[in-house]
Amino acid sequence: MESRVEVMRQNRRGVGVYFRVFVIISVILLGACTNIRNVISEDEAKQIVLDNHYSHNGKTEILSVELKNNKYYIEWEIKDNCERGKDSVNKEGKVEIVEAQICSTS
Repeated sequence: MESRVEVMRQNRRGVGVYFRVFVIISVILLGACTNIRNVISEDEAKQIVLDNHYSHNGKTEILSVELKNNKYYIEWEIKDNCERGKDSVNKEGKVEIVEAQICSTS
């Protein structure tokens, strides 16, 4: 039979391991949460979309900007070409087309 002191030592070791794991996970989660911020500004995101849709035939106009899920969602329109759409720009400045349409002229 193990002595009471030996059992208490084993329990302390187990609690110590769980505590260390808890601290490590907490530090990782807190570090990840504080890193969620936009590196680029709204104006920079709008300029990226304008540059991406530059057309010699017409001027790209920004209709709306929405910040959601750490991305800027920018709705744009080129009236002369009858084009419009919505792009997302992430914090690194990468553009993804969310939707786009060209109206028919017939």
